[in-house]
Amino acid sequence: MAPSTPLVRPSEYFGRYDRPSMTAAFAIVLVQATGTAIAMWLFLQRVVAHVDAPPEEKAQVQGAVTGAIVGTFVAIFAGWLLLAALLHLFVWLAGGRRTFGTTLAVTGEAEIAGVVMLPVTTVGLIGLLGQAPSDPAAFVDFFERAASFSSPVLLVSSLLGALWTAAIQGYGLAVAHDLPVEKMLALAFGIGILGFLLNLV
Repeated sequence: MAPSTPLVRPSEYFGRYDRPSMTAAFAIVLVQATGTAIAMWLFLQRVVAHVDAPPEEKAQVQGAVTGAIVGTFVAIFAGWLLLAALLHLFVWLAGGRRTFGTTLAVTGEAEIAGVVMLPVTTVGLIGLLGQAPSDPAAFVDFFERAASFSSPVLLVSSLLGALWTAAIQGYGLAVAHDLPVEKMLALAFGIGILGFLLNLV
């Protein structure tokens, strides 16, 4: 019996007649974007509470937080589309005959690994609360450090999530486009590691 998620046996999962599914992919990315936005909002609300500033300045900081949360939500969907487009370019060059929609669905369903890793990421964010500044001027710098995985827990969870997602993508693309597994895994891991390293900058 084929697994119900691609987390453990992605080849068998994507070998099902009803996979990949654009509906499932959109739902998974939506859950990831919403969960990430909520985790960031809760984290930043706790950080703002540490800020020692007049109400006007706190309101400005709160506005920056809201903008960052909305930006994070939108960026996850934009990242899904851009990643799928990049992967599909290489899939097409490798001789894949199915549509971009197939690649988009595989890429989206692979993000379930990120959803599973979200609680670990949240724990890593909580661990940064002790470093929260009281000076409003230091808030932006603190936020940038948090976003660049300055915590060991965040670093490890991000790396594991990237590798796990890449493995699912590689097997999924190979099955969906009837291409060699080795090539698709090399492609997915190469792009996944590159994305991870860019996030550290």
